[in-house]
Amino acid sequence: MEITDQNLEALSTYLRKTLSANTNERLEAEKTLKQIERNENYTSLLLTLCERSTTPDELRRASVITFKNFIKRNWPSLDESNTISIRDRNHIKEHIIDLMTRSPEHIQEQLSDAITVIGRSDFPNRWATLLDTMIKQFQQQSSNSFQSINGVLKTAHSLFERYRYEQKSDELWLEIKLVLEKFAPAFTELFKSLMAYFPQKESDPIEMKNIFNSLYVIIKIFYDLNAQELPEHFEDNIDIYMTHFLTLLSYDYPKLHSNNNDPGILDQVKTEICRAVALYADNYSDEFKPYTQQFALVIWSLLTRLDLSSSYDELIGTAMKFLSTLAARSHHCSMFEGGDTLKIVCEQVILPNLFLRTSDVEEFEDNPEEYIRKDIEKSDSATRRRAACDFLQALCIFFESQVVSICSQYIDSMQKFGITKTSSLINIQAIYSSSILPELQNKDIDSLPLIKADCLKFLIDVRNQIGRDALLISIPECVRFLSSNNMVLQTYAAHAIERLLLVRSSADQKFTLITKDDLIPYAQAMYDNFFRILTSDKSYENEYVMRAVMRLSSSLSDGVLLYLNQLMEKLVMILRRSCKNPNKPNFNHYLFETITVLIRTSLSKNVGVLDQFEQILFPVFTQIFTDDIAEFVPYVLQIIGFLLESHSSGSTSISIAYQALFQSILTPSFWDRSGNIPALSRLLEAYIEKAGETIVLEKLTTVLAIFQRLVSQSKLHDHEGFAILNSLIIHLPLGCLNNYLKDIFIVIFTRLTKAKTQKLIRCIIVFFSYFTIKNGAQELIIQVDSIQANMFQMVVERLIIPELSKVDDNDKKLCAVAITHLLCDPEQMTTGIYSNNLWLALLQALLRLFESSNILQIMSAADRKKQAEAEAEEELLVGLDDTPDYTPAFSRLAFAKKPRADLLGSSIPDARCHLAKCLQTLASSHPNQFLNMMTHGLSREDLLEIQKYCALANVTLT
Repeated sequence: MEITDQNLEALSTYLRKTLSANTNERLEAEKTLKQIERNENYTSLLLTLCERSTTPDELRRASVITFKNFIKRNWPSLDESNTISIRDRNHIKEHIIDLMTRSPEHIQEQLSDAITVIGRSDFPNRWATLLDTMIKQFQQQSSNSFQSINGVLKTAHSLFERYRYEQKSDELWLEIKLVLEKFAPAFTELFKSLMAYFPQKESDPIEMKNIFNSLYVIIKIFYDLNAQELPEHFEDNIDIYMTHFLTLLSYDYPKLHSNNNDPGILDQVKTEICRAVALYADNYSDEFKPYTQQFALVIWSLLTRLDLSSSYDELIGTAMKFLSTLAARSHHCSMFEGGDTLKIVCEQVILPNLFLRTSDVEEFEDNPEEYIRKDIEKSDSATRRRAACDFLQALCIFFESQVVSICSQYIDSMQKFGITKTSSLINIQAIYSSSILPELQNKDIDSLPLIKADCLKFLIDVRNQIGRDALLISIPECVRFLSSNNMVLQTYAAHAIERLLLVRSSADQKFTLITKDDLIPYAQAMYDNFFRILTSDKSYENEYVMRAVMRLSSSLSDGVLLYLNQLMEKLVMILRRSCKNPNKPNFNHYLFETITVLIRTSLSKNVGVLDQFEQILFPVFTQIFTDDIAEFVPYVLQIIGFLLESHSSGSTSISIAYQALFQSILTPSFWDRSGNIPALSRLLEAYIEKAGETIVLEKLTTVLAIFQRLVSQSKLHDHEGFAILNSLIIHLPLGCLNNYLKDIFIVIFTRLTKAKTQKLIRCIIVFFSYFTIKNGAQELIIQVDSIQANMFQMVVERLIIPELSKVDDNDKKLCAVAITHLLCDPEQMTTGIYSNNLWLALLQALLRLFESSNILQIMSAADRKKQAEAEAEEELLVGLDDTPDYTPAFSRLAFAKKPRADLLGSSIPDARCHLAKCLQTLASSHPNQFLNMMTHGLSREDLLEIQKYCALANVTLT
């Protein structure tokens, strides 16, 4: 596609039609654009339309949004896709920065987003000119508008922001070093020039706002570039930055304040400064020490001048966080000592920000969901109340007795914040019994609802400090509040019940203080109230209530079976309702967790109910698949996998419903959504285990294509592909994969060559281990060497030896046994081409693996059962908040956790003993050869370790 007027006009026509109110016309235009987007110069045509001032504004906007979305979809790629040609990529990178700086703000924002996507993929290695182009814009400040400068600054921040949270690595540090060398000097000069410029423009409010918009982003970038470690450039220029920061904190310009409840740009600048200096006080205290006192006084003074307007909430919260940082550090806390300093801080800064404001009361009454979100979920982490509580707790680290004495008259106010550690100077149990419990026992549950909500919140926060008796007394009171007409009270009562059920015994942390016997008298009332709330008009998707249903169901253990039928009926009804509008992710998660709890508990007592669950759930699950409810499909796949795994291992066939679903999950569209893949992989593994020799074998080529797709195309999900492959190795009869083995190994080594990662290496070593144990070590060597002559030596030297000890703990026994067989079984290793080059080094790698793990000894069957029961009990205490597997795309169901299979069973009780016995057999069949090799090639420490293993196995090497 050439850049001609004719092509531009045609593209304009299609873009105009995408804005049409006519659905068919709009869809047809989108389809046409999709067809032509792969043509070379497509992106150049879009940018040309963006650039031309004669293009109508709605078309410029449509063009730039189309361009941005195209870049988001097609620029990053694992396999360097040619969707966008190299020529087009280079053209975009050469012109997009300049175009952005010359564009109106609404166009500039879209281009900046596109630059961010490109930069995250290509910077710095494939976009070496990016920094130079941005620096050039800074140096042309006099001829550029602040809109242009802001566009460049926002783009820089979007690229550098990840330095705040990304894990340290050599690659990251090389990038930061490059940015500091090139960007930081020009960046500092820009900051200095703006600080000198703004006093000259105080008569021009518009220009002042533009300048402070730039300063706002500059301070954000300052934080980005200092987040990992203190760079030499900023250490050398620390006085410049800190002096100007102090100036800005003390500066006032009324026209830069907000006229509504949102913060003004000057307040935002001060907020970012407080955040930046808190970073310095926390991480670079020695360098920051000369400025500590000045900043403390300026920020303290600032806090006393700000009123109760919500526009100052974030500034006050961040400012107090800075003071909290000082108070919590032994080398800074001395500034709070002496005279009336602590008294002034508590009374003038902390306590005024703890009290409820009129806006808080109004929110409690008019917007209960938002009130709950802030109070329970701590989404108010940057607000004044939360920051005041944190500041108070920080002061108590070194000044506990003084602070408690000062605040004792305000103890009722102090009860409103969360408690993770209580002061020994305050009798929490006495306060609860004398002040809180009587309010909870008030018969009028709807009187003074805000006070009662705070009392419930106090109970939630001190639940670990008040003892079992107080908890038992509190349970029926919480149940009463479930019947309140106030949504906040209902929610807090449900949340309190759920949290109380998690309180663990101090004698044994594996068990909870409240037992199933304690709950049975209240269970029916709790369930009745929970479901009354969940079927009401105003609170039918209350995640706290659903989580309480989940927790009660798990805490009752087999006691829940009394309520099973009514629970399943209501849960399926709620699930059908949620299918119509699945917009509450946490609620949905707890709903599926509850269903899984009931399945798991029932099956633990009677496997015969499996069919009943399938009959109840499959109709609604089928509807979810039919309607393609993307939010629910991963959950449904997990539960179906859990159900299929629960069928007895000896089943010769599976039901028609499972057979029909198997055909569906093999279709590529099912695997297109990233969130489906973990659950699909698990379900496919269940099919391989339960029907490997029947329906899976019939579709083996398709299953292997899925493995290839995951390993070849996805760094994120390649381990799922290996899990499928390992399941095929374990469960299919020997020989079923023979015709595919070479292609399998080629897929693995091709991916290793293209995109090697630590995770991939671990997956390959584990796969080799499964393959060796199932098919024999000699077959592994044959397959690897069939790819390339003597390739096995390279694999061992470059992959297995350096990486073996890094495999996950759960895989170490498997890998140890497999390496033992590699050492002792195949002719190539014992007398063949690899015996001299690899044997000793591989043995040393195996010894390092033993040193890195203490879990290689398998337990007895009885001990395994006890551990499994303990792990199951532990799982019942897990909440979504505590699970590392929760992500927006895929949420793993904690109660459907797949038990880990032990391929070796009890046939090899101890991998170290197994090595000793295999070495004895090898040494006896090759007199002196391997004994001499070990004696002369191993260190004294390694020889002693082998002697220990021989003693454990009761064998002798001769």
